[in-house]
Amino acid sequence: MRFSELIKSINHATENLDLVTSRRYIEDNLEILKEKRHLLNHNAREILSFMIKRQESGYRSLDKKELASIRAVNVYAEQFDVRGIKLVIKEKPNLFMEKEALNFLTNDAKVILAGIGVLKKDA
Repeated sequence: MRFSELIKSINHATENLDLVTSRRYIEDNLEILKEKRHLLNHNAREILSFMIKRQESGYRSLDKKELASIRAVNVYAEQFDVRGIKLVIKEKPNLFMEKEALNFLTNDAKVILAGIGVLKKDA
């Protein structure tokens, strides 16, 4: 996609309140858009500045595999399948140490993970 088409797509998506699409376009082209932010409409500039602040603060987006693992833990926690939870944790031990992952866990999953020592009790 050419740059002019990208700008039109982002502006069109934000005008139609399709924030998911505009966020995806902005994420994929963040470095280019930092320099050319004046070409974006107001809402798109706000999304861009929000994403730049998140990036500067060290926030990392979780990928699809990591989100799938978190969903699996949530399902196992709902069924109280501790063995299934331990299998997922064994595959991705560092995933649940990240604060981004905690936002996607259900309360049941947090309690079980704290009980088996993966999370701190105050998480």
